[in-house]
Amino acid sequence: MSLEFLQITDPRWVAFISDHPRATIFHHPTWGELLAECYNYHPFAVVLMDVKGELIGGLPIVKANTHLTGERVVALPFSDYCPPLTNDGASLNELIQELQVWRRENKCPQIQIRWPLPEQDGVYSCEPTARHTTVLSSHGDELFRSFRKGVKSSIHQSEKAGVIIKQGDSWTDLQLFYHLHLQTRRRLGTPVQPLRFFQLLWEKLLSRGLGFLLLGYKDSKLVAGAVFLHWNKTITYKYSASDSAYLNLRPNNLVLWHAIQWGCENGYKLFDWGKSEIENEGLRTFKHGWASEEKLMHYSVLADRPPTPSMVGKSRRFLSQIIRHSPPWVCRLIGELFYKYAA
Repeated sequence: MSLEFLQITDPRWVAFISDHPRATIFHHPTWGELLAECYNYHPFAVVLMDVKGELIGGLPIVKANTHLTGERVVALPFSDYCPPLTNDGASLNELIQELQVWRRENKCPQIQIRWPLPEQDGVYSCEPTARHTTVLSSHGDELFRSFRKGVKSSIHQSEKAGVIIKQGDSWTDLQLFYHLHLQTRRRLGTPVQPLRFFQLLWEKLLSRGLGFLLLGYKDSKLVAGAVFLHWNKTITYKYSASDSAYLNLRPNNLVLWHAIQWGCENGYKLFDWGKSEIENEGLRTFKHGWASEEKLMHYSVLADRPPTPSMVGKSRRFLSQIIRHSPPWVCRLIGELFYKYAA
């Protein structure tokens, strides 16, 4: 077997992921192209070939080299989870071993893979997170009945309050979402993604049928919204926003229910809620209320020694205080300047 590197648009890679049941939107070449164009990364697919030249495993990888963080190899930045795709355990182990050989030959300190890998020499686990997924059904009403009482009542409450959900169908709509997203990120003390990221998100994914935007209105006021990505029968809940003055109407819950209904009606099998920090029990409880299954996960690092704690976490806590107590333009400026280093 041998390791090869392909362009993420290579037909062999596209065919392989299209046939693989565990492939997500983050394996799709368009996602890698978006990251490359927005953050000046260098994406490629690292693949395992058998003796017949058949592709039997692989994953997308981004190589980034910056003055702040040095050389980094990640599979894949800004992607909640991106598992290596193989057909069996033996192929997965072979892929890991070949990646280790490549890493050492190229003097690469480490490779971060956003998926739990089997324990073996040179594979280290990062801090755990929680992943939630809801299995979808063609019978949306049955799925609704399986939600916890608080979720169901919040959806009814939002409907009775007159919240209306509309699907955004233009870049203008996504700009409206961005401004609400900026307010939300400032409230949470988190840098917002560069506006260019959302421009590319519209051009490369949403406008091409690889995702959609839902907006919640109370009368003519935008009060909530969310961006969902979808491919290979999985919907991924990616970005959300809300107006704090209208949280009592539970508009975000109605947005989520509309997205889940869309998935049920269009033959999708899974709704992926993304990752949650273990200590964020409130968020984990919220996601669990939607008939989701929780799995404790962790990212993996290929390295010669256990990775040292990152300074990113400390930097985020420091920036969080600044963002919360500053005008919105500070949140946006920090995101424009430093977001690419937080992957």
